[in-house]
Amino acid sequence: MKLRTYKKEFGYSYALGASLVIELLQNRPEDCIVVIFSPAYPDKGGRIAKLCEKYNIPIEENQKFIDMLSPKENCYALAAFSKRERQIGAGKSHVILDSPSDMGNLGAVIRSCAGFGINDVAIVGGGADVFNPKAIRASMGAFFHINAQYFDSITDYLGFFGGNRGIYTFMLGGDHNLADLPVNKNEIYSLVFGNEASGLDYDTYKNIGKSVVIGHSGKIDSLSLPTAAGIALFWFAK
Repeated sequence: MKLRTYKKEFGYSYALGASLVIELLQNRPEDCIVVIFSPAYPDKGGRIAKLCEKYNIPIEENQKFIDMLSPKENCYALAAFSKRERQIGAGKSHVILDSPSDMGNLGAVIRSCAGFGINDVAIVGGGADVFNPKAIRASMGAFFHINAQYFDSITDYLGFFGGNRGIYTFMLGGDHNLADLPVNKNEIYSLVFGNEASGLDYDTYKNIGKSVVIGHSGKIDSLSLPTAAGIALFWFAK
């Protein structure tokens, strides 16, 4: 296979950086196509090489290709891996992102999900590409711990997973303050967050689940998507 600069329509993507390569090899070695080292990488016979040997994954040296994919970063190792959408679980709690627009924010939310024990992320209405190397990088490799699945709309998602779960939609005009919201540790739930610029559409979500606001001082108009998701995940994880 001839590897090229990432495009969404390709069947493969990249993990850029030694720590991300290790996450891939430890968690999804079956998806790894090849590992590429920089000649300057100081640990060529170390952990990555041993994992590649264990799983029979080829290794190459190619500084030019690394520079093409990661021209502004100190990247000494990368891996190409097969893209595979992994279905989220029916009996699991989920985070739902409606039309996220920024790959960095998407990766940051995925990292928080993995950190607080939510392994299933639904993306509804399109938006940022979860397989983009920028999203993978922003997740710091947490992407390889979670399942991510796309749905055309929240209605489509609810058709599969709407029953027997609490659904909490986070919006500025929410009816319930998160700080006053009781959490049932046995509940299966979905936490829903909107686009960074526009949030959740009120008409679409007004009759779906419980609307929740995260209270904060009047010095800001809203919280960033990764911050809001991190706070909500912490609250429900406790």
